[in-house]
Amino acid sequence: MGDHTINWTGKSILVVEDDHINFNYLDILLKPTKAKILHAENGLIAVELCRMYSEINVVLMDMRMPVLNGLDATRQIIAMRSGMPVIAQTAYADEEDQKAAFSAGCCEFLAKPIRANEMLDLIKKYILPE
Repeated sequence: MGDHTINWTGKSILVVEDDHINFNYLDILLKPTKAKILHAENGLIAVELCRMYSEINVVLMDMRMPVLNGLDATRQIIAMRSGMPVIAQTAYADEEDQKAAFSAGCCEFLAKPIRANEMLDLIKKYILPE
């Protein structure tokens, strides 16, 4: 799998995903980076974690979730932590969904099924800015 030289020790990634299989897949992809992985099962928990943990560097946001959806959660996170990179991830990847994600404040858009290298390259842009 991809680039084994990634070392994001000291960095934190919040994965917002209500589906446990999807979360486990992302967790397996991210583990080798040595980043701290936080998990929120819905948007409300994601907002709370962003409020509580200032060390979160990047948010991987599922768009369709119970309690508080990814669009509303992203809006709340950006309002609270301006400039927080939120990467949308969704199985519903048509143009309307992309527009909605970007207008909510997402900086990138990943269509499911997520490809490891594509995801890691996107995160790298925000976790290790040049």
